[in-house]
Amino acid sequence: MSRRLALALATAAVLVLGACSSGDDSSGGFASGGGGGAPLSCPVPVGPMAIAVGGRANEPEPGLPGAVQQAAITVVSGAADQKVQPKFTVVSVDGRPTVAGSDTYRTDAGNAIAAQDDQNAFLSGLGDAISQLRAQTPEADTLGALTLAGRSVQGSRPGTVVLVDSGLSTVAPLDFRTEGLLAAPVQDVVSSLRDANALPSLNGATVVLAGIGDVAEPQGPLDTSQRASLVALWRGIAEAGGASCVAVVDEPRSGDAPSDVPPVSTVALPPPPTITPGRSTALPDDGSVGFRPDTAEFRDENAARGVLGPFADFVKQGPTHRLALTGTTARAGSPASQVDLSTRRAEAVKGLLVSLGAAADRITTKGVGSQFPGYVNDVGPGGRQLPGPAATNRKVIVDPTA
Repeated sequence: MSRRLALALATAAVLVLGACSSGDDSSGGFASGGGGGAPLSCPVPVGPMAIAVGGRANEPEPGLPGAVQQAAITVVSGAADQKVQPKFTVVSVDGRPTVAGSDTYRTDAGNAIAAQDDQNAFLSGLGDAISQLRAQTPEADTLGALTLAGRSVQGSRPGTVVLVDSGLSTVAPLDFRTEGLLAAPVQDVVSSLRDANALPSLNGATVVLAGIGDVAEPQGPLDTSQRASLVALWRGIAEAGGASCVAVVDEPRSGDAPSDVPPVSTVALPPPPTITPGRSTALPDDGSVGFRPDTAEFRDENAARGVLGPFADFVKQGPTHRLALTGTTARAGSPASQVDLSTRRAEAVKGLLVSLGAAADRITTKGVGSQFPGYVNDVGPGGRQLPGPAATNRKVIVDPTA
């Protein structure tokens, strides 16, 4: 396996830079006796497996977390017992995802020791091939790679699709350079992809997500809220694509990105809101201070308290310190419903500020729906809502005066 898969990678002009790990490990980065790491929350079927991973810019060097190694070991070790020959496929995540190599695990070993040798040799080749993977095309089409991996495991037996990537795709229709997309509700993004016929076909596959939100310079790091939003989004995409079970590997990936690979645009990450007297501050509709879709309920009230603490402190600093809160929305529903929702969200922010000790009589609220300066068109062809711009328009604007 390792000879053929490595050859496929070489013919794709992949640069060979070494194995997954250093030392005398003969299994290509696979831990002896098991992959280590926390067990997956999903069962791993003994069937085809496709691993989408990128040796690309803005990502740590390619490799497999321990839980993913264990999943591959489970498939290989169960193949003889179930008399199957599972196919393994490696998909390269870059601007134009491709199948970098594939092979089928077979063994005719006559005893347990020989069978273990065959398993180790196969896994060694898989680990080596992944460590050698290098992007060939600029940018990162993570959605396209997931789609290609899903196609690679279709067959008579259930399969496993593994995505090892930061998840920060930079290719349409899922381009996180689009302002607001990272903060958009999962259901909005999924609906948009469904309308574009762009959801991956993962019919009945187990999907494993690893490294989501883990980046390398020059990409700026995601905070806890941003990473949680990104994980939820990819989970939602996999579930909407028909995955039977989705497991998220929390084992972090770290290290530098590979050198001499095509560039990938960085995704601008909004800084946390800060308060400055005389200057408007927008509280974005994200995981830290955002709301559940179509409600005035915070997604994470504790996170919102952390963001709003300095704003409450500002009001408490003097009797002339005041806040004016203006709620805004996307252009969805009637104008009256937009005003109602934006008003309730402004009131929710006020309520949290008051609970933090701010004087209620020094905070005013109003809702203006989608009628406000700076509104970004969030309605596309056919009246479909655009998730990124829509998320940008959902906010509470704070005007502090002293």
